[in-house]
Amino acid sequence: MKFLVTFALAAVAFASAPQALKAADPLCPRLNATVHGTYVLFGAGTFVGLGPLTAVGELTYDGAGKTTATYTRSVNGSIQRGVTVTGTYTVNPDCTGSHAESDGSHYDFVAHPDGSVVTFIETDAGLVVSGTEVRLKPTDAEDAALVGPHNKGDVRPADSLSALVRYSDPAEILGAQPARRYRGSSPP
Repeated sequence: MKFLVTFALAAVAFASAPQALKAADPLCPRLNATVHGTYVLFGAGTFVGLGPLTAVGELTYDGAGKTTATYTRSVNGSIQRGVTVTGTYTVNPDCTGSHAESDGSHYDFVAHPDGSVVTFIETDAGLVVSGTEVRLKPTDAEDAALVGPHNKGDVRPADSLSALVRYSDPAEILGAQPARRYRGSSPP
């Protein structure tokens, strides 16, 4: 009987070992290189005590920990065009990360394992801002060659922007009205 119990425990241990090893695979083994290239940037929220805030523009990740962004923002209706900031970022193995910009703002984010989409939240007191960044260009040859447990071609970054446009309503993001979902290639 003791032998059977020992044998059963050993069998369970060997059977679960591949799962344990698989769970240890990092989602973003490329770390900072996970996000690279130019992304369309959209963020919205509230500047506490001042009013609503929204921004749209482009953010470029160099793949090595540095960024440059140029955008237009509206703070309580006051429009500022051509705002440019530089920054630094870090991507962790679990695809979470942090980003600090030259204007003193700080963000936490989560990147898709193929780097096609980044979702962020500002972490500075007095600002309630979150948003999404979507890579503007299709994957390059380096991305196409990347094969790993979390990038099997199930998401094509070139399609990510169209999916965001097709299924996201800025008013929904801001909570101004109920969500609308479009099925098909374009809204009615």
